[in-house]
Amino acid sequence: MVEYGVPHVHFNLKARVVDEAGKPIEGIKTHSGMFVTYSDQAGNVIANGQVFPGDQYMVTFEDVDGEENGGEFETLVLDITDKVEKVGVGSGSWHDGDYTAELGDVTMILKEK
Repeated sequence: MVEYGVPHVHFNLKARVVDEAGKPIEGIKTHSGMFVTYSDQAGNVIANGQVFPGDQYMVTFEDVDGEENGGEFETLVLDITDKVEKVGVGSGSWHDGDYTAELGDVTMILKEK
């Protein structure tokens, strides 16, 4: 969590979590150390928050409910740096701007048994 007096950016992330057949997966934990959210019934992930500015942005997609969502899926860690776009300027010495990343479909792979 970003604290008072620390440089930060406003960050928005959009993605859709699917299995290998393209079926949406509900309940996938999506986090980056900056935010935590879960995919909804349609597989959509929408995250908003303040994060530390950086040269690299990583996001983790993690199956935390086991078989409940159609099987156990492998954890996926993505470097989304090339998908991050600056969409607004900062508003002071601590706010470095507004950023967004739209990932489209993120495919999770079933764990082998």
